[in-house]
Amino acid sequence: MGCAGSTPVSGTQSLYSLSMKPSAKKHHIPSNQIVWTEKNALWYAEQFGDHISNDLTINNIELNPNDIVIDIGCGIGTAVKIASIICNKGKIYGIDPMETLIKIAKKNIDQPSNIEFIIGSVENIPFKDKSATKVIAINSIHHWNDYNKGLLEVNRVLKPEGSFFISSDIVNNNDCGHGNGPLQTNEDILRELKNAGFIDITLQDYTLDDDGIHLIQCNKV
Repeated sequence: MGCAGSTPVSGTQSLYSLSMKPSAKKHHIPSNQIVWTEKNALWYAEQFGDHISNDLTINNIELNPNDIVIDIGCGIGTAVKIASIICNKGKIYGIDPMETLIKIAKKNIDQPSNIEFIIGSVENIPFKDKSATKVIAINSIHHWNDYNKGLLEVNRVLKPEGSFFISSDIVNNNDCGHGNGPLQTNEDILRELKNAGFIDITLQDYTLDDDGIHLIQCNKV
């Protein structure tokens, strides 16, 4: 499936107060230039942990109160916490391979009971088959060590007709801003989703002020 030209639409207002709006930093460090250590994980958390892409993604996907959601590469858990407000009768899981980031996420003393953070990778998602209604990946798919295995794992943990959402910052036309690689452009991601057996694949851009995301949605058969 090709990248259909879509007209950017305004993002909805953040569930957080406007005073907490993150700074407008572009989340476009090439993923192939990052070797993850505790030191740069802490730096990444400080620079991009509360990035506006979390708000834009959660506020523009269809979540229901009873949803079971897995956030792949959750970082410090910003998107998880936003989603927990909507899915107040469900459960939101954040997984990340970096223990440092999971520790930061867990430090929130106001953590609701419908949130759980787990150390884990997309190549081996620590959930049973058909256990989630929604899976999200915000600026993380480009960091997966094995995206083919990761897509198979996402398909495995989704319930029938469950949805998978991938968002990337709007950086430079159709380039997702994470450097050269097999998933450099939206067309690359759309093609690989189709190859992995996902259906109803769509692409839409959403903007808020000077920031924006490419948001891809697809469903499990």
